[in-house]
Amino acid sequence: MVSSVRCFARTHSSALMRASVIGGLVSVLLAVGYLVTRPKMNPFFILIAVIVPLGAFAVLKRIEVGFIAILLSGVFVRFRIPTGTVSEIVISLLICTGVLGLWAVRMLVVDRRLAMKPAPTNFPLLAFVVTVFISLVWSRVFRDVLVHDAGSPFVSVAAAVVMALLPATFLLVANLVQDVRWLQVVVAVFLVEGLVSLFVTLNVGGIYAIVNPVFQTGLLWVNTHGLFSMWYLSLALALAMFNRRLHWVLRIALLAYAAGWVYWGFFQRVTWLSGWVPAFAVAAVIAFLRSKKLFIVVMIVVVAGAGLYYWRTAFEAETQESGFTRLAAYEVNWRVTSKHLLFGTGPAGYASYYMTYFPAEGMATHNNYIDIIAQTGAVGSFLILWFFGTLVWNGYKLRRQLRNRGDFAESLAVAALAGTCGCVVAMALGDWLFPFAYTQGIMGFDAAMINWFFMGSLWALSYSLAPGMPAPCTLLAERGVAQ
Repeated sequence: MVSSVRCFARTHSSALMRASVIGGLVSVLLAVGYLVTRPKMNPFFILIAVIVPLGAFAVLKRIEVGFIAILLSGVFVRFRIPTGTVSEIVISLLICTGVLGLWAVRMLVVDRRLAMKPAPTNFPLLAFVVTVFISLVWSRVFRDVLVHDAGSPFVSVAAAVVMALLPATFLLVANLVQDVRWLQVVVAVFLVEGLVSLFVTLNVGGIYAIVNPVFQTGLLWVNTHGLFSMWYLSLALALAMFNRRLHWVLRIALLAYAAGWVYWGFFQRVTWLSGWVPAFAVAAVIAFLRSKKLFIVVMIVVVAGAGLYYWRTAFEAETQESGFTRLAAYEVNWRVTSKHLLFGTGPAGYASYYMTYFPAEGMATHNNYIDIIAQTGAVGSFLILWFFGTLVWNGYKLRRQLRNRGDFAESLAVAALAGTCGCVVAMALGDWLFPFAYTQGIMGFDAAMINWFFMGSLWALSYSLAPGMPAPCTLLAERGVAQ
């Protein structure tokens, strides 16, 4: 079957390329035609309708351009495609899907084979994606007969697609970024996004009062949900502390940039634990990789200073409002999950059990670890833990091989490793890695995507430093990169 597909693709390569481009443009135009007839159509969608076809041609020539589009749309584009439900499709999800499709076309037409670069994270991640769709079917076949859908029957399918596209973002970055220079461009674009976001959302000196009228007009949108602030902090700190090739003025500016996000995420939003706790975990990891003495100082500041501030300002109220309710939510969730341990209740599935059996007690868990076992069972949980364990271990090995280079590559390795550790912490505090259908919905893709994007940069960095290596982090040492 595979050989037949390859043969067909080889014989009709030019026709397939033209068909894919034309088909994509027709699909976009159909979507535009549908949306412009809606009474509340935002006129700025016309701009997107012009940019998307041009972007498609650009991506065909240089597919990395798509990653810049994903980053920009995730932060600044507020236009969404209605689905008939509360949850709407964000533009970053569409672009990610488009880049994924173009990658598949390129493998069939140009590379003439369906293959990914070898990495120990490939199997657990792909197996997890397969498990998501198995759980989708399994949960329907073995569903309690009394259970009815909490919402649209398509919610579970949409949730499964989002849960699959997020790991796909990781694989796209890991496989398609071929050059360190593209990683430098991506990081630069992202840090500039963070600077704009910090400027327009940091409520200091009346700045917000100035820009708020612009927000109200709908002309400006800045996405600061999820772990954006954690990644801004991680990249800025790592570049300032490890990239000795940067001018000292720029390194000080990056430290000030990081301090601004600490103020934004902790002092102005101290009750948002899932925002600042992962960021502080990232700072601790970066400090540990830089200097053990610095790590001790950071831990003292975090535990004694930040901990005391949180205790005095928000601990009691947060415990009453969130702490006890979370424990109650976990207990209610276990009533359902304990009876569906193998493949879970399917994507978004446990909400239907809640609404059927105990609608007054059911609450979202706001915990990705519990959500994953509830939706994909023990199989899905094992695979995702396998993935993160493998990623952290190999990220640590890569950082050791790049030690003392004092350049961008070492800085990015440190930032991505620290950010991955921050994601591991954040999963226990919210659904920022896999947005739950009845909390963030499809719109949560914007905030979740950034985590998978920069985690994937670890493998992209490995491959760009050692092209064609059979296994990341192994050949680097053989080629003397560690020196």
